Amino acid sequence: MEQENDYIKREIQKLTMVLMKLIDKTTSANAISFEAVVFETNKELEEFFGLTLNEIVKTENSELMVRVESLHEEHLEKIIELIYQTIQKSEEFRVEFDFEIRELSNKLLLMIDFANDKSKLFSVERMNMKSQLIKNSNK
Repeated sequence: MEQENDYIKREIQKLTMVLMKLIDKTTSANAISFEAVVFETNKELEEFFGLTLNEIVKTENSELMVRVESLHEEHLEKIIELIYQTIQKSEEFRVEFDFEIRELSNKLLLMIDFANDKSKLFSVERMNMKSQLIKNSNK
């Protein structure tokens, strides 16, 4: 049983590291490399979590919440941060993808609200992301 718990912890840590690597690549991307980083992000999200940014946009809210609910809390936090950074960079570089950034922002707001409800801790970072997304959507 202890070996099983250790294995689960290692897998959680491994996936967390994958997400952290993607966040670092996204935040450090420049206008030239950004599209390749988003392509890699989609590939990694698909491989490890079974969803892409495009699927997040196209998924009905209720179904998205079911999928989000199945994520480990730490992974949800990192995915939220990754999507937020992707949105910020997309707006900064004015890059268009096969998904609508405004709709991705709306889905991210839902995910943030879900994380706020699920978490036992208040997150200033989540609140800052949420207020920035709302501010940007009113432009």
